[in-house]
Amino acid sequence: MKKDTLKEFGKLFYDFAKIIFAIALITPAIKGDSISVTVILLTVIIVAIGTYTINKGAKDE
Repeated sequence: MKKDTLKEFGKLFYDFAKIIFAIALITPAIKGDSISVTVILLTVIIVAIGTYTINKGAKDE
């Protein structure tokens, strides 16, 4: 894949992680509900995938 494509996929994963963080973590905290551990793990995994793809795109330069 091209380096720019990989970087854009990484940014897309970061955006997905931000959306999941906002919906699944901040909303229950405001309402006073409990926060799911699986959602936290999912957010961390998506950020890690985004970081990996951005770094892989940067290496290809």
